[in-house]
Amino acid sequence: MSEYSDEDFIHLFNTLFEIRVTVQDMRALKADFVQKIYYLFLKDFGANLESINQFPFDVSESVSQHPELYREAVRIMTLAKVIRLFFKMIYNEESFQPADLFYPKPKRTRRFFKMVVDFYFGANNHIEDFTEIEEKVSLKIDGRKKMLEGIEKLKTKIGDSRQQNSKYQIQEDEMQKRISSSQHELSEAHVIKQGLKNQLDKLKMENLNVANSINDGKIHIIEAKERIENLAGQVVQESEKRDIEEREHQLSTYRDTSNQKQSRMDELKKSMKSINTANNLMKDNLLSLMKEIKEAKEKESEYSNFIDQIEREKSTNLEEIEDILMKLQQFQEQLLSRQERISQINLAWSIKKESLKEEVNQNKMTLEEIRRSQSEDDIAAQDLEAEQVEMEKEMVAIQEQIKHFDHFVATKYQAILQAMETQNNDLEGLLTDLTISVNRRN
Repeated sequence: MSEYSDEDFIHLFNTLFEIRVTVQDMRALKADFVQKIYYLFLKDFGANLESINQFPFDVSESVSQHPELYREAVRIMTLAKVIRLFFKMIYNEESFQPADLFYPKPKRTRRFFKMVVDFYFGANNHIEDFTEIEEKVSLKIDGRKKMLEGIEKLKTKIGDSRQQNSKYQIQEDEMQKRISSSQHELSEAHVIKQGLKNQLDKLKMENLNVANSINDGKIHIIEAKERIENLAGQVVQESEKRDIEEREHQLSTYRDTSNQKQSRMDELKKSMKSINTANNLMKDNLLSLMKEIKEAKEKESEYSNFIDQIEREKSTNLEEIEDILMKLQQFQEQLLSRQERISQINLAWSIKKESLKEEVNQNKMTLEEIRRSQSEDDIAAQDLEAEQVEMEKEMVAIQEQIKHFDHFVATKYQAILQAMETQNNDLEGLLTDLTISVNRRN
């Protein structure tokens, strides 16, 4: 524990609490002054002091007749309780009593004032580190918030893209069905066309045969006419007459058959014309479908480009997350380094403590020598011994204060490490959600 003079206390209290403290105040250390210093310290520390000035409602009738006396006593007792709790939490010091406020002793009061001032100096030495850590954590939180907003936007884009892809997929399936149906109809029309073509070829052959038969019949008729002319003057026999009639009947039959086949050929030509018209219509439909397929392919290409862009953005976000994790790891390493510095400080204090112990032992030896050699200085030696005892007490107090101040700092660092661990867990959960989202999209 550092040694402070009255001037140091005056300067520190004037600066910290913005009040006017005089040398006479520090020398007298009256109860009202000591209570005021502790009250201002707790107020600056951020303690809730409303209960100190509150008057409880459940007081007895006799006490309520003198409320000001009761209020003052309760205020001082409550202040003592809060101050005692502070020293216990920070320094594990439980020797502070209400009497230190009602009837403060200079030596004890200065020792407690030293502890208060040491707390201010210790907190001030680490305030920059804590402020820097809080700023870094705040920046990480803001960056994580922005990253989460970007991820939500990406999720929305991916959802919209999936819906659009589903719509395009449905349209493509419908087009494929229409193409398959058209191809089936085209195949059936081709079969019908081939059958009609075969029938037409068959009819052409039959027509050719009929034409040949007609020509043969005509030749027979001509020959018969010639024979009739040659036999004009002769008697026509019954058999030749029947032969002529039979040939004329066959000629008539051939003519009827030829007319029927000609009609059938005209019908087939009309059917071929209708089939050609249907084929042309189906070709137009196929061209329209091919155009729609081409447009769908172009949209699919645009969608693929959009998906690639999302993948690139996702990769960029993953790189940013890795960078944040790396920075967090560096931050943890810095915390570990600072903890090592604290350990080094503790080691330095331990060395200093050992040095003080050696100095005390040396003083003991010197005191013993003085006792043996100078019996006339017993009173002075007793004073030295009293100072030595007080110094040993202060040494113990120093050790306890260092121990609990280190515990206080370590607790703060532990809280920061826990906050960082929570943030790391949140980032890991975010990476898991991203991985699940990407797997679902694939």
